[in-house]
Amino acid sequence: MIKRCKKCKVPLEGFMYKWIASKLFGIKPSEKDPELCNKCEDT
Repeated sequence: MIKRCKKCKVPLEGFMYKWIASKLFGIKPSEKDPELCNKCEDT
């Protein structure tokens, strides 16, 4: 099971995260709540 953001369901680990989410969109796990991505943490 791949770890995903609770709100937007973007992958936070695995192939899709390494090559698409983190490099192209700058998404990473939140420092405050690891269940959310850094984009959902801001909103």
